[in-house]
Amino acid sequence: MTAPYRLKTAGLTVNLRQEGAGKPLLFLGGSNFDLSIKAAVFASALPTRFTVAAADPRGLGASDAPVGIWSMADYAQDALDLLDALGWETADILGESFGAMTALHLAALAPDRIGRMALAVGAAGGAGGASYPIETFLDIPDPHVRARAALEVIDSRFADRMRLTPDLAQQQITDRVTAGAAFMASHNNTQGYPRLLRARAGHDAWAKLPGISVPTLVFSGRYDRQATPDRSENIVRAMPNATLYMVEGDHSLCFNNPEPVATILSAWT
Repeated sequence: MTAPYRLKTAGLTVNLRQEGAGKPLLFLGGSNFDLSIKAAVFASALPTRFTVAAADPRGLGASDAPVGIWSMADYAQDALDLLDALGWETADILGESFGAMTALHLAALAPDRIGRMALAVGAAGGAGGASYPIETFLDIPDPHVRARAALEVIDSRFADRMRLTPDLAQQQITDRVTAGAAFMASHNNTQGYPRLLRARAGHDAWAKLPGISVPTLVFSGRYDRQATPDRSENIVRAMPNATLYMVEGDHSLCFNNPEPVATILSAWT
């Protein structure tokens, strides 16, 4: 296992981890992606077939948090600057949740730099439909109430789980409270996370989708209430070269369900 390291790009210094061998693959993580806590992409089979790179987004983990108001365009530019700093003329892109949103803006900004793209549990925004406004969870002061609200959005089956298997559901709430506390205690996340969520709230790539011809795999969770399946369906309808995969899973399907990684390995290698 390789350790994360700091890499200066044209825009900021990011905390980066790179592992594996093969064609370059840039992973763009979700809104709480922090390499110091968890990076499931490196525990998957992807580094056995690709050289995988992933960085803490601006404002999270050990990456810089520049002054000013951030936008999704900033996160797309950060990703492009990272490709330049890595010396990757082209790369495949896998974006999860917030990272899928970033990937859409990156594909519109620099389509010639992307070989293929995979989007897991994303949304186009605008007329294509937004992902759930998770910034509203920050207004819930009780961490257990906040965790339960988030879990009900992540997985539409959670309400039934509370009723049918309350001990299991309560353990999930406890685990999420623990994970959330660790995330907020890491680096500058307490300040950076709300700023990232403000950028996320302004996400709208809908009008850009017809011009994105990059071959794209789109993964949606049947029980996802955060980026509901119709959001993925809209992306596929709007993009000229996208294929939809409906997965028996929730918003955390990217690495908790074997289908996305298996499909990528089958389609791309």
